Amino acid sequence: MKVLHFYHPQNELQSRYVSLLTESMGRNVESVALTTLPEVKSALSQQHFDILHIHGCWSVNYAKAAGKAQRMGTRTIITPHGELEPWILRNRQWQEKMPKTLLYQRQTIQEAYVVIAMGNMERESLQELKWNPRIETIRNAAITRSVTPDDMTRQLLKVYQKVMDSDVFHVMNDKTRHALFLLLRAATCGNAKWLKEPVPELSRDEWRQLCIYIRSEQLEAAFHRAVYVLGLRLPDIDVSQVEYYLPAGYRPLKTIAETIGNKFVSENDRLLATFKYLHKLHTSQRLTMAHMVELEREIREHDIDEEQLTETLGEARLLTFVQRLMGVLADFTQLEEGIMPVSAISDRQTEKIKDIITNHLTI
Repeated sequence: MKVLHFYHPQNELQSRYVSLLTESMGRNVESVALTTLPEVKSALSQQHFDILHIHGCWSVNYAKAAGKAQRMGTRTIITPHGELEPWILRNRQWQEKMPKTLLYQRQTIQEAYVVIAMGNMERESLQELKWNPRIETIRNAAITRSVTPDDMTRQLLKVYQKVMDSDVFHVMNDKTRHALFLLLRAATCGNAKWLKEPVPELSRDEWRQLCIYIRSEQLEAAFHRAVYVLGLRLPDIDVSQVEYYLPAGYRPLKTIAETIGNKFVSENDRLLATFKYLHKLHTSQRLTMAHMVELEREIREHDIDEEQLTETLGEARLLTFVQRLMGVLADFTQLEEGIMPVSAISDRQTEKIKDIITNHLTI
Protein backbone atom coordinates (compact mmCIF):
# COMPACT_ATOMS: atom_id res chain seq x y z
CA MET A 1 0.00 0.00 0.00
CA LYS A 2 1.30 3.46 -0.92
CA VAL A 3 0.23 6.51 1.08
CA LEU A 4 0.97 10.16 0.32
CA HIS A 5 0.81 12.53 3.30
CA PHE A 6 0.14 16.23 2.67
CA TYR A 7 0.66 18.56 5.61
CA HIS A 8 1.65 22.12 6.53
CA PRO A 9 5.37 22.24 7.43
CA GLN A 10 4.95 25.25 9.75
CA ASN A 11 2.54 23.34 11.96
CA GLU A 12 4.85 21.66 14.46
CA LEU A 13 2.23 19.21 15.78
CA GLN A 14 1.30 18.06 12.28
CA SER A 15 4.98 17.65 11.39
CA ARG A 16 5.62 15.53 14.50
CA TYR A 17 2.52 13.43 13.82
CA VAL A 18 3.41 12.73 10.19
CA SER A 19 7.02 11.92 11.10
CA LEU A 20 5.83 9.51 13.77
CA LEU A 21 3.48 7.80 11.32
CA THR A 22 6.00 7.40 8.54
CA GLU A 23 8.59 6.02 10.96
CA SER A 24 6.29 3.61 12.79
CA MET A 25 4.57 2.15 9.73
CA GLY A 26 7.86 0.76 8.44
CA ARG A 27 7.45 -1.95 5.82
CA ASN A 28 3.68 -2.14 6.13
CA VAL A 29 3.16 1.00 4.07
CA GLU A 30 5.28 2.87 1.55
CA SER A 31 4.87 6.44 2.81
CA VAL A 32 5.74 9.74 1.17
CA ALA A 33 5.32 13.03 3.06
CA LEU A 34 5.10 16.30 1.10
CA THR A 35 4.33 19.88 2.09
CA THR A 36 3.50 21.81 -1.10
CA LEU A 37 0.73 21.48 -3.67
CA PRO A 38 3.09 21.34 -6.69
CA GLU A 39 4.98 18.46 -5.06
CA VAL A 40 1.77 16.60 -4.30
CA LYS A 41 0.39 17.08 -7.81
CA SER A 42 3.66 15.95 -9.34
CA ALA A 43 3.82 12.86 -7.13
CA LEU A 44 0.23 11.89 -7.95
CA SER A 45 0.95 12.28 -11.67
CA GLN A 46 4.20 10.32 -11.69
CA GLN A 47 3.17 7.28 -9.63
CA HIS A 48 0.05 5.66 -8.25
CA PHE A 49 -0.79 6.16 -4.59
CA ASP A 50 -3.58 4.20 -2.93
CA ILE A 51 -4.35 6.91 -0.39
CA LEU A 52 -3.82 10.66 -0.05
CA HIS A 53 -3.83 11.49 3.66
CA ILE A 54 -4.48 15.21 4.16
CA HIS A 55 -3.59 16.78 7.50
CA GLY A 56 -5.44 19.95 8.48
CA CYS A 57 -8.17 22.09 6.91
CA TRP A 58 -8.90 25.54 5.55
CA SER A 59 -6.40 25.61 2.71
CA VAL A 60 -7.52 25.70 -0.90
CA ASN A 61 -4.42 23.63 -1.65
CA TYR A 62 -5.93 20.70 0.25
CA ALA A 63 -9.06 20.86 -1.89
CA LYS A 64 -6.98 21.03 -5.06
CA ALA A 65 -4.89 18.07 -3.94
CA ALA A 66 -8.02 16.05 -3.17
CA GLY A 67 -9.41 16.87 -6.61
CA LYS A 68 -6.19 15.74 -8.28
CA ALA A 69 -6.21 12.54 -6.22
CA GLN A 70 -9.77 11.76 -7.24
CA ARG A 71 -8.91 12.16 -10.92
CA MET A 72 -5.93 9.83 -10.51
CA GLY A 73 -7.91 7.12 -8.72
CA THR A 74 -6.37 7.82 -5.31
CA ARG A 75 -8.63 7.75 -2.25
CA THR A 76 -8.58 10.61 0.23
CA ILE A 77 -8.50 10.55 4.04
CA ILE A 78 -8.58 13.73 6.12
CA THR A 79 -7.31 14.31 9.64
CA PRO A 80 -8.48 17.83 10.62
CA HIS A 81 -6.13 18.02 13.64
CA GLY A 82 -8.78 19.91 15.57
CA GLU A 83 -9.26 22.61 12.94
CA LEU A 84 -13.02 21.99 12.76
CA GLU A 85 -13.61 22.42 16.48
CA PRO A 86 -16.49 24.83 17.31
CA TRP A 87 -14.24 27.38 19.05
CA ILE A 88 -12.15 27.69 15.86
CA LEU A 89 -15.22 28.06 13.66
CA ARG A 90 -16.45 30.84 15.96
CA ASN A 91 -13.12 32.68 15.81
CA ARG A 92 -13.44 36.04 14.05
CA GLN A 93 -10.43 35.37 11.83
CA TRP A 94 -11.98 32.15 10.55
CA GLN A 95 -15.38 33.77 10.18
CA GLU A 96 -13.81 36.31 7.83
CA LYS A 97 -12.29 33.51 5.78
CA MET A 98 -15.34 31.27 5.99
CA PRO A 99 -17.27 32.52 2.94
CA LYS A 100 -14.25 31.82 0.75
CA THR A 101 -13.32 28.48 2.24
CA LEU A 102 -16.49 26.82 3.50
CA LEU A 103 -17.79 25.67 0.13
CA TYR A 104 -14.71 23.80 -1.08
CA GLN A 105 -13.65 22.63 2.38
CA ARG A 106 -17.03 21.13 3.09
CA GLN A 107 -17.07 19.38 -0.28
CA THR A 108 -13.56 18.02 0.26
CA ILE A 109 -14.54 16.52 3.61
CA GLN A 110 -17.83 15.17 2.25
CA GLU A 111 -16.00 13.35 -0.54
CA ALA A 112 -13.29 11.91 1.71
CA TYR A 113 -13.52 8.20 2.41
CA VAL A 114 -13.12 8.85 6.11
CA VAL A 115 -12.37 11.68 8.54
CA ILE A 116 -10.10 10.87 11.48
CA ALA A 117 -10.78 12.50 14.84
CA MET A 118 -8.13 12.49 17.54
CA GLY A 119 -10.50 12.30 20.49
CA ASN A 120 -14.12 11.96 21.52
CA MET A 121 -14.74 15.71 21.69
CA GLU A 122 -13.47 16.21 18.15
CA ARG A 123 -15.54 13.26 16.98
CA GLU A 124 -18.67 14.79 18.50
CA SER A 125 -17.91 18.11 16.81
CA LEU A 126 -17.50 16.39 13.44
CA GLN A 127 -20.74 14.50 13.96
CA GLU A 128 -22.56 17.74 14.69
CA LEU A 129 -21.27 19.26 11.46
CA LYS A 130 -22.75 16.29 9.53
CA TRP A 131 -20.31 16.79 6.68
CA ASN A 132 -19.21 13.16 6.60
CA PRO A 133 -20.79 10.22 8.44
CA ARG A 134 -17.60 8.13 8.19
CA ILE A 135 -15.59 9.19 11.25
CA GLU A 136 -12.91 7.17 13.03
CA THR A 137 -11.29 8.09 16.35
CA ILE A 138 -7.55 7.49 16.60
CA ARG A 139 -5.67 9.30 19.35
CA ASN A 140 -2.43 11.09 18.53
CA ALA A 141 0.54 9.42 20.23
CA ALA A 142 2.57 12.57 19.63
CA ILE A 143 0.52 14.52 22.18
CA THR A 144 -0.96 11.92 24.55
CA ARG A 145 0.25 8.89 26.46
CA SER A 146 -3.17 7.24 26.29
CA VAL A 147 -2.04 5.45 23.12
CA THR A 148 1.36 4.14 22.05
CA PRO A 149 2.82 4.90 18.62
CA ASP A 150 2.48 1.22 17.71
CA ASP A 151 -1.19 1.13 18.72
CA MET A 152 -1.89 4.35 16.85
CA THR A 153 -0.22 2.93 13.76
CA ARG A 154 -2.15 -0.33 13.95
CA GLN A 155 -5.43 1.55 14.22
CA LEU A 156 -4.58 3.75 11.26
CA LEU A 157 -3.44 0.79 9.16
CA LYS A 158 -6.80 -0.83 9.86
CA VAL A 159 -8.54 2.32 8.59
CA TYR A 160 -6.32 2.39 5.50
CA GLN A 161 -7.23 -1.22 4.73
CA LYS A 162 -10.91 -0.50 5.33
CA VAL A 163 -10.70 2.33 2.80
CA MET A 164 -9.09 0.07 0.20
CA ASP A 165 -11.67 -2.67 0.82
CA SER A 166 -14.52 -0.21 0.16
CA ASP A 167 -16.10 -0.01 -3.31
CA VAL A 168 -13.56 -2.64 -4.26
CA PHE A 169 -14.74 -2.87 -7.89
CA HIS A 170 -12.85 0.33 -8.65
CA VAL A 171 -9.56 -0.94 -7.27
CA MET A 172 -9.71 -4.24 -9.15
CA ASN A 173 -7.41 -4.60 -12.13
CA ASP A 174 -8.80 -5.51 -15.55
CA LYS A 175 -7.94 -9.20 -15.14
CA THR A 176 -9.88 -9.48 -11.88
CA ARG A 177 -12.90 -7.71 -13.36
CA HIS A 178 -12.77 -10.02 -16.36
CA ALA A 179 -12.70 -13.02 -14.02
CA LEU A 180 -15.72 -11.59 -12.21
CA PHE A 181 -17.76 -11.32 -15.41
CA LEU A 182 -16.79 -14.86 -16.45
CA LEU A 183 -17.93 -16.16 -13.08
CA LEU A 184 -21.25 -14.35 -13.46
CA ARG A 185 -21.57 -15.90 -16.91
CA ALA A 186 -21.03 -19.37 -15.47
CA ALA A 187 -23.51 -18.68 -12.69
CA THR A 188 -26.28 -17.61 -15.06
CA CYS A 189 -25.83 -20.14 -17.87
CA GLY A 190 -25.00 -23.06 -15.57
CA ASN A 191 -22.61 -24.74 -18.01
CA ALA A 192 -18.83 -24.41 -18.23
CA LYS A 193 -18.91 -25.21 -21.95
CA TRP A 194 -20.69 -21.94 -22.65
CA LEU A 195 -17.71 -19.90 -21.53
CA LYS A 196 -15.59 -18.75 -24.45
CA GLU A 197 -12.44 -18.84 -22.31
CA PRO A 198 -11.30 -20.09 -18.91
CA VAL A 199 -11.30 -17.92 -15.82
CA PRO A 200 -7.81 -16.37 -15.60
CA GLU A 201 -5.48 -17.30 -12.78
CA LEU A 202 -5.66 -14.76 -9.95
CA SER A 203 -3.30 -14.04 -7.11
CA ARG A 204 -4.48 -14.42 -3.54
CA ASP A 205 -4.94 -10.63 -3.25
CA GLU A 206 -6.95 -10.56 -6.49
CA TRP A 207 -9.20 -13.36 -5.25
CA ARG A 208 -9.60 -11.49 -1.99
CA GLN A 209 -10.79 -8.37 -3.81
CA LEU A 210 -13.20 -10.41 -5.90
CA CYS A 211 -14.61 -12.16 -2.83
CA ILE A 212 -15.11 -8.82 -1.07
CA TYR A 213 -17.01 -7.55 -4.10
CA ILE A 214 -19.16 -10.68 -4.17
CA ARG A 215 -20.03 -10.25 -0.49
CA SER A 216 -20.67 -6.50 -0.63
CA GLU A 217 -22.93 -6.85 -3.70
CA GLN A 218 -24.89 -9.78 -2.25
CA LEU A 219 -23.78 -12.17 -5.01
CA GLU A 220 -22.74 -15.11 -2.81
CA ALA A 221 -25.29 -17.56 -4.24
CA ALA A 222 -24.26 -16.79 -7.82
CA PHE A 223 -20.58 -17.04 -6.90
CA HIS A 224 -20.96 -20.45 -5.25
CA ARG A 225 -22.97 -21.66 -8.25
CA ALA A 226 -20.21 -20.51 -10.61
CA VAL A 227 -17.47 -22.17 -8.54
CA TYR A 228 -19.44 -25.44 -8.60
CA VAL A 229 -20.17 -25.27 -12.35
CA LEU A 230 -16.53 -24.56 -13.19
CA GLY A 231 -15.05 -26.94 -10.62
CA LEU A 232 -12.74 -24.23 -9.33
CA ARG A 233 -10.38 -24.64 -6.41
CA LEU A 234 -10.08 -21.37 -4.60
CA PRO A 235 -7.54 -20.24 -2.01
CA ASP A 236 -8.80 -20.39 1.56
CA ILE A 237 -10.04 -16.82 1.93
CA ASP A 238 -12.59 -15.70 4.52
CA VAL A 239 -13.92 -12.19 3.93
CA SER A 240 -16.88 -12.48 6.30
CA GLN A 241 -15.12 -10.25 8.84
CA VAL A 242 -13.71 -7.75 6.37
CA GLU A 243 -14.85 -4.19 7.10
CA TYR A 244 -15.57 -1.56 4.46
CA TYR A 245 -17.31 1.77 4.21
CA LEU A 246 -20.67 2.17 2.49
CA PRO A 247 -22.17 5.26 0.85
CA ALA A 248 -24.32 7.56 2.96
CA GLY A 249 -27.91 6.37 2.93
CA TYR A 250 -27.00 2.84 1.82
CA ARG A 251 -29.44 0.10 2.65
CA PRO A 252 -29.49 -3.52 1.47
CA LEU A 253 -31.92 -4.10 -1.36
CA LYS A 254 -34.42 -6.90 -1.63
CA THR A 255 -34.27 -9.31 -4.52
CA ILE A 256 -36.62 -8.86 -7.46
CA ALA A 257 -38.56 -11.96 -6.41
CA GLU A 258 -38.98 -10.70 -2.84
CA THR A 259 -40.32 -7.39 -4.13
CA ILE A 260 -42.73 -8.41 -6.91
CA GLY A 261 -43.90 -11.71 -5.43
CA ASN A 262 -44.96 -14.72 -7.50
CA LYS A 263 -48.70 -14.34 -8.11
CA PHE A 264 -48.84 -13.80 -11.87
CA VAL A 265 -51.13 -15.20 -14.54
CA SER A 266 -48.28 -15.68 -17.03
CA GLU A 267 -44.52 -15.50 -17.29
CA ASN A 268 -44.92 -12.39 -19.44
CA ASP A 269 -46.79 -10.66 -16.62
CA ARG A 270 -44.06 -11.63 -14.21
CA LEU A 271 -41.36 -10.31 -16.53
CA LEU A 272 -43.27 -7.07 -17.08
CA ALA A 273 -43.43 -6.55 -13.30
CA THR A 274 -39.70 -7.29 -13.16
CA PHE A 275 -38.87 -4.65 -15.75
CA LYS A 276 -41.10 -2.07 -14.06
CA TYR A 277 -39.27 -2.65 -10.79
CA LEU A 278 -35.85 -2.45 -12.47
CA HIS A 279 -36.86 0.81 -14.14
CA LYS A 280 -37.82 2.19 -10.74
CA LEU A 281 -34.42 1.17 -9.35
CA HIS A 282 -32.68 2.71 -12.33
CA THR A 283 -34.52 6.00 -11.85
CA SER A 284 -33.38 6.15 -8.23
CA GLN A 285 -29.88 4.94 -9.22
CA ARG A 286 -30.12 1.83 -7.07
CA LEU A 287 -29.69 -0.80 -9.75
CA THR A 288 -27.09 -3.43 -8.81
CA MET A 289 -25.16 -6.31 -10.32
CA ALA A 290 -27.24 -8.75 -8.27
CA HIS A 291 -30.36 -7.50 -10.04
CA MET A 292 -28.75 -8.15 -13.43
CA VAL A 293 -27.80 -11.69 -12.45
CA GLU A 294 -31.31 -12.36 -11.16
CA LEU A 295 -32.83 -10.90 -14.34
CA GLU A 296 -30.77 -13.14 -16.59
CA ARG A 297 -31.71 -16.23 -14.60
CA GLU A 298 -35.34 -15.19 -14.95
CA ILE A 299 -34.97 -14.85 -18.73
CA ARG A 300 -33.17 -18.18 -19.11
CA GLU A 301 -35.45 -20.28 -16.91
CA HIS A 302 -38.92 -19.22 -18.10
CA ASP A 303 -40.83 -19.45 -21.36
CA ILE A 304 -41.61 -16.03 -22.81
CA ASP A 305 -43.95 -14.94 -25.59
CA GLU A 306 -41.46 -12.49 -27.10
CA GLU A 307 -43.86 -10.90 -29.58
CA GLN A 308 -46.46 -10.21 -26.92
CA LEU A 309 -43.79 -8.98 -24.47
CA THR A 310 -42.42 -6.53 -27.04
CA GLU A 311 -45.91 -5.14 -27.62
CA THR A 312 -46.61 -4.88 -23.88
CA LEU A 313 -43.29 -3.18 -23.18
CA GLY A 314 -43.99 -0.68 -25.94
CA GLU A 315 -47.38 0.16 -24.46
CA ALA A 316 -45.74 0.62 -21.03
CA ARG A 317 -43.00 2.80 -22.58
CA LEU A 318 -40.36 0.42 -21.29
CA LEU A 319 -39.17 -1.18 -24.52
CA THR A 320 -36.09 1.00 -25.08
CA PHE A 321 -35.08 0.69 -21.42
CA VAL A 322 -35.34 -3.10 -21.57
CA GLN A 323 -33.35 -3.18 -24.82
CA ARG A 324 -30.61 -1.28 -23.02
CA LEU A 325 -30.73 -3.77 -20.15
CA MET A 326 -30.09 -6.48 -22.72
CA GLY A 327 -27.06 -4.49 -23.86
CA VAL A 328 -25.84 -4.42 -20.27
CA LEU A 329 -26.29 -8.17 -19.92
CA ALA A 330 -24.48 -8.77 -23.21
CA ASP A 331 -21.43 -7.01 -21.75
CA PHE A 332 -21.58 -8.18 -18.14
CA THR A 333 -22.69 -11.81 -18.50
CA GLN A 334 -22.33 -12.43 -22.25
CA LEU A 335 -26.05 -13.07 -22.66
CA GLU A 336 -26.60 -14.43 -26.17
CA GLU A 337 -28.81 -12.60 -28.65
CA GLY A 338 -30.89 -15.74 -29.22
CA ILE A 339 -31.94 -15.83 -25.57
CA MET A 340 -32.79 -12.14 -25.26
CA PRO A 341 -36.56 -11.50 -25.22
CA VAL A 342 -35.96 -8.22 -27.11
CA SER A 343 -33.03 -6.99 -29.19
CA ALA A 344 -30.19 -5.22 -27.40
CA ILE A 345 -29.26 -1.56 -27.68
CA SER A 346 -25.75 -0.34 -26.87
CA ASP A 347 -25.56 3.45 -26.70
CA ARG A 348 -24.65 6.22 -24.27
CA GLN A 349 -27.69 5.53 -22.11
CA THR A 350 -26.66 1.86 -21.91
CA GLU A 351 -23.26 2.99 -20.65
CA LYS A 352 -24.95 5.17 -18.04
CA ILE A 353 -26.91 2.17 -16.78
CA LYS A 354 -23.65 0.22 -16.49
CA ASP A 355 -22.12 3.12 -14.56
CA ILE A 356 -25.03 3.12 -12.10
CA ILE A 357 -24.49 -0.59 -11.50
CA THR A 358 -20.72 -0.44 -11.07
CA ASN A 359 -20.89 2.75 -8.97
CA HIS A 360 -23.48 1.28 -6.62
CA LEU A 361 -21.07 1.32 -3.66
CA THR A 362 -19.01 4.37 -4.62
CA ILE A 363 -18.34 6.71 -1.71
